[in-house]
Amino acid sequence: MKKLVKLLSIIALSASTALWSCKGDQGEVGPKGDTGAAGVAGANGTNGKDGTNGKDGVNGTNGKDGNANVVSFQVTVKPEDFKEVDVSGIGSGVTSKWGAVAVQNALVSTDKFVMVFVKNVDQLKALPITFTKDLDNSLERLDYGYKTGQVEIFYRYQTNLFGGTTTLKPGQDLTFDIVVTSKTTGALLEKSGVDTKNYDSVMNFLSTSL
Repeated sequence: MKKLVKLLSIIALSASTALWSCKGDQGEVGPKGDTGAAGVAGANGTNGKDGTNGKDGVNGTNGKDGNANVVSFQVTVKPEDFKEVDVSGIGSGVTSKWGAVAVQNALVSTDKFVMVFVKNVDQLKALPITFTKDLDNSLERLDYGYKTGQVEIFYRYQTNLFGGTTTLKPGQDLTFDIVVTSKTTGALLEKSGVDTKNYDSVMNFLSTSL
């Protein structure tokens, strides 16, 4: 009997040893699994309060009152706008050829006083104008007339070289400032002693005259 117990103990110890010795090394860590889906976003926070409005700025100084009787407009005409016309002499039946262009504007009428200035480089010069060329005393002229609804501008350039030639249109675009005021204001201007050929002097007078 003792032999049997001893034999069973030896068999049990052998089986335990066999089970222990059969246990292998720990395997490698497997790859990381996919990231799970994002959770539901939380609710938006409450909007902050509006900021306080800034103070209004200081008003600028009022400008000087202008003269409601004075209006002006600007127009640029091209050489091809000038058409040949016959202009009658003053106090005679003699006519001469001029280039003329009509500038339409409802501000113009025969019961108004109208002045026309042409832009010459950086200056505005009042019509009528006569330029003299020193080389041969050739003359370049600009003049104007007006009636209700339009101002008519006239151009003529006459040379004395090689027997003389006449040109009835300018060689470039011309820009004009046309000033319209009442005849009463125009009469005050003419009596004021202001240089009516000087655009700035004229406009300063017209903008402040009563």
